[in-house]
Amino acid sequence: MDNDILRLNIPKEPQLDPNTVCKTYPELTATQYNLCRKYPDVTASAIQGVQIAIHECQYQLRTHRWNCSSLETKNKNPHSSPLLAKGFKETAFAYAISAAGVTHQVSKACSMGKLKSCGCDMSVLHGHQGHPGGHQGHQSGHQGSHYGHVNKAGPTAVGQTFEWGGCSHNVDFGERYAKRFLDLKEEARDIHSQINLHNNRAGRLAVIRNVRKQCKCHGMSGSCELKTCWKATPEFRQVGKLLKKKFEDATKVDATNSADGRLFKRNGRRPRKMELLYFEKSPNFCEPNPLVDSPGTTGRLCNKSSTGIDNCETLCCGRGYNTLKVKRSERCHCKFYWCCYVECKVCTYNEWVTVCK
Repeated sequence: MDNDILRLNIPKEPQLDPNTVCKTYPELTATQYNLCRKYPDVTASAIQGVQIAIHECQYQLRTHRWNCSSLETKNKNPHSSPLLAKGFKETAFAYAISAAGVTHQVSKACSMGKLKSCGCDMSVLHGHQGHPGGHQGHQSGHQGSHYGHVNKAGPTAVGQTFEWGGCSHNVDFGERYAKRFLDLKEEARDIHSQINLHNNRAGRLAVIRNVRKQCKCHGMSGSCELKTCWKATPEFRQVGKLLKKKFEDATKVDATNSADGRLFKRNGRRPRKMELLYFEKSPNFCEPNPLVDSPGTTGRLCNKSSTGIDNCETLCCGRGYNTLKVKRSERCHCKFYWCCYVECKVCTYNEWVTVCK
């Protein structure tokens, strides 16, 4: 089953020019559109990062009254959602996970040799890390030629050594492009924009701080006498789980004391870089309300035996529930492919379910 998450009509093997990418993705700001025209292939990867983020957002908030489903709408830029114009905890999570998705996807696309503007992160082979604004690791053009370059880094365990090789994900480039593409939206310098920029950074850091060493063994009979290793972004499910925890621990900031552009928590302290911030109390999301992009919870599946927030009393907002035997089909086992599409299977279940009235 072909299923583009944002339902943008982009073919599987598109010609990634400004007309294909920039005019297909709706409601870009003027500065984002100009960036897209300059780097259409990178922007296509960034858009797919937003798609992946929405998919993960729906998974992480699947038991919540607001579950990100309203961000997955035909021909809609998720950042145009009325909810993202608010200052709720859910707004903070949506911004952070979108920034993480763009960072993650662009970083991987660089190492796949799909983008003209970047390649593998070669800094590890040179014995130093790349830095924002620098050129380390941003090899353009034919990234595949980097495979096989190795640099011995020494022992990892008794009788084992590893060499840096392969093609490391270019997280430095991914982070900088995510910052440019998403932070460009925040042209004002009011508290809302400052909080959005902070939450964007928290999302990028969720990827950057969890880059891992990934290795392949070499040796007789799988003895792993030698490993070839490269830097890889974490699985995005891990990123989503981390940001979900930050969402649960999100901090409310004082909306009155940011005239100088600095944010303070209600206790007067500065927030940490990976704290998610909000400044408005969330509505209950029980009923449909287009002003906050709430679809309500009528028709949602609930768990009558749960003690969590997905229990029927909480999720159905006291309206009660119906018990039904249904044949239910849903998208499952989704895989995202370069550049702009995702393929899913359809899983069908025959089951008794409890559904909110």
